[in-house]
Amino acid sequence: MRFAPSPLLFPARHRRRARLSSPLGLLLLLLAAVPAQAQVPGPERTYTFGAAQDRVMATSSAMTAARAGVDASQSSASAVSGLNLPVLSIDAQYFRYQKTLEVSLSAARNLVESSINGFLASLPGAPAVPPALGGLVSGALDRIPDSLSTTVRQNIWRPTLTLLWPIYTGGMSDATQDAAQAGARQAEAELLSAADALGLQLVAAYFGQQLAAQVVSTSGQNLDRFARHLDNALKLERQGMLSRAQRLQVEVARNAAERQLLRARNEYQTAQAVLTRLLREEGTVAPATPLFAQSQPLAPVQTFIDEGRANSPALMRLAALRDISSSGVKAARSLALPRVYGFGSYNFNADNAVLPDPDWIVGVGVHYTLFSNVDRQATESAARAREQQAEAAWSQAGDDVATLIERSWQGVEIARQQFMLLATNMTAAEENVRVHDLGFREGQANATELIDAQVALSVARTQRAAAAYEYDLALAQLLAASGRMQEYAQHVARADQRMPLP
Repeated sequence: MRFAPSPLLFPARHRRRARLSSPLGLLLLLLAAVPAQAQVPGPERTYTFGAAQDRVMATSSAMTAARAGVDASQSSASAVSGLNLPVLSIDAQYFRYQKTLEVSLSAARNLVESSINGFLASLPGAPAVPPALGGLVSGALDRIPDSLSTTVRQNIWRPTLTLLWPIYTGGMSDATQDAAQAGARQAEAELLSAADALGLQLVAAYFGQQLAAQVVSTSGQNLDRFARHLDNALKLERQGMLSRAQRLQVEVARNAAERQLLRARNEYQTAQAVLTRLLREEGTVAPATPLFAQSQPLAPVQTFIDEGRANSPALMRLAALRDISSSGVKAARSLALPRVYGFGSYNFNADNAVLPDPDWIVGVGVHYTLFSNVDRQATESAARAREQQAEAAWSQAGDDVATLIERSWQGVEIARQQFMLLATNMTAAEENVRVHDLGFREGQANATELIDAQVALSVARTQRAAAAYEYDLALAQLLAASGRMQEYAQHVARADQRMPLP
């Protein structure tokens, strides 16, 4: 959130100093999503930052979705973990069938005829066998048909147990399992990314409300001081020690301070609504953890870069995608390799089986696709290109993470230095106001000098609160980029510089 004080309250030479730096843009985006006059009815509830963090992680729909994604991917990986195991199935069929059987009798008839003739020829006195006997035998053989046909109809109950065991799949089973495991790692990285993004949003909203409260407090103090200055100016004008023009100048500054307070209160209400909705509370929320900073610098930036390369959720996600693409190459290569499998079947009703059905069968089979309607070589080339794409994306992301960490670390250090320097500025500005106020009341200082001194004090107070906010937000960005967002609460607890709660 960027506070824009009135041009009357902050003269041109102070306006440039009053601007807040770029990290406040995130808070601006949060505030833009809420109407300016938004107010949340209901009781006010106090939250420390740790309690707010627990609350937002437990109630966020984004976290619920990310956790469901992890559960789904882990279940998918578990589902394919047994691809190398046999598949055992049982089938039960009841059917009626009809079968026509036809048996040729010509060969049998010729055999019988040859046997009879040979037998008759072997009898004693065979040449004297009566012709009538020979004709009787020939007539009997002629009555035997060339073929015999019959039709069989039967109801069959066939329960069978079948076994299919993939012995060698060309690497397809292993590739599928590896891809599923990588998918689970990708979902876990996305869960961490969602938690980091939500943590950043909470820091911006939580300490953004604290910043808004500081500006309300500063604006209120500024209005009180200008009200006293105006009262003194009226007294001096009545005594003839101050011109009407100078009194009007003080009055204009006092009115500008009042308008600034109204805007500050409105922005505070908006910031309060943002945090309330983020925490899904029915009433308003009052942060109990003040803006903070650390007087000593953080560990060297290289420490955070090393941590980021190892633990960044963005890099973990891209590494998982790289592993998935590598599994895709293995799967594509397996399409050109044969499959070896074992099989078996057992019929529990063998006594009433169809004639061609075996009682049981076991064996080993080999399957190879000679021609496929999918170009297997092109499929493997595409998979290798995706692998190269994922590898390049992961490498580039490593450089991007290092750059982001470097920028965030510098942001933390700049905000820390500004916060510490502004403490001295505030002391000097308070003394300057005291001196000019005393001189104004004694007629030794004019209204312009008094207004400038008062504005400078207000600017210093606002800038110091803004520097603390920038420190808090830049620290969150640094920890999120380096995969250490879970340590933010520890930094809050170790902070040795805290802004007083307004």
